[in-house]
Amino acid sequence: MIGQIRNDGLKKKGLKIMGHMKGKLLFQFHRGDSWQAAEHCFVDLSDTYKRMPFSEHHLEILSKSRVAIFGVGSGGSGLADRLVRAGVAGFELIDPDRLSVENISRHLCDLTDLGRYKVKAVRDRILLVNPNARVRTYAYDVFKRPNALEQIISSANLIIGATDDAPTQLRINWFSAKRCIPALFPSCYELAKGGEILYTVGRKTNICLECWMGRDDKPEVKGKMDYSTAQSLRDYKGEPALYAAISFITDVAAQYAIALLLRKEDCELARLIDLKRNLLLIGGALGEGYYFFKKPFHFITPIIKEPWKECTTCQVFRSLDAEASARQKKKR
Repeated sequence: MIGQIRNDGLKKKGLKIMGHMKGKLLFQFHRGDSWQAAEHCFVDLSDTYKRMPFSEHHLEILSKSRVAIFGVGSGGSGLADRLVRAGVAGFELIDPDRLSVENISRHLCDLTDLGRYKVKAVRDRILLVNPNARVRTYAYDVFKRPNALEQIISSANLIIGATDDAPTQLRINWFSAKRCIPALFPSCYELAKGGEILYTVGRKTNICLECWMGRDDKPEVKGKMDYSTAQSLRDYKGEPALYAAISFITDVAAQYAIALLLRKEDCELARLIDLKRNLLLIGGALGEGYYFFKKPFHFITPIIKEPWKECTTCQVFRSLDAEASARQKKKR
């Protein structure tokens, strides 16, 4: 059960609040010499997910799952919001940046969160949907703190790389492959004309993120910059994009994230996961004629049959897998 009390006067110094039962739950606040009723509502949290298209068993799996989201900007914050509304209750949020005014037009949070660490602001939004959610936040570079990184990786059922930094994305790819943890990598192209979603399931999928990033036939992302370096509106030259266009990619990515968490279950959404087609290219409203897209809202699921020959991630871990398989055969 959770209650909500709303009254501007409650924020003033020296006021007292009292909750009591007289047939129903009542709240009053003390102002001057008298007690006055406070506006409130009272709900049963068990009703939150009644309209989800999942069985109780699937909701239990989602509730017990923990998702690590590296980067809670426009895409990462949107994913956190969609996942908690789907029933996911465990989160690791990693992002050292603070929320600036330029973020507001395409971020889950709003002007009331200006100056706050993004992870703290997004955590509070998660808890407004599910106060029982388990959320840990990391407002620093976890790759420089091995203990924190180990805590994140070891507890995660799914890792999401939602940063705009290629080296960081590749490190996330490496750790997910090393620990055989499913990972999801959503990203947008310039102006959010389209985007892509790549996922890995341990080391079972045909390609990893390094394989895909190493190819030379990908579209160039122009005008990318670190938004946190902008000191004023005059300095801000980030790549423009509609939040709706970014959310279009995020909405698809969130459903793949849920599918990865339920991939072992008899669930219709879990059928999205295809180990031979683990890459989705998405053309947006402005995607016609851009990259491979021939029309607006064009979806392409290419088959890439083998890893990139120069992929260090696949070379290392597939070699280890082959050695382990050979040892097992000798024991038999």
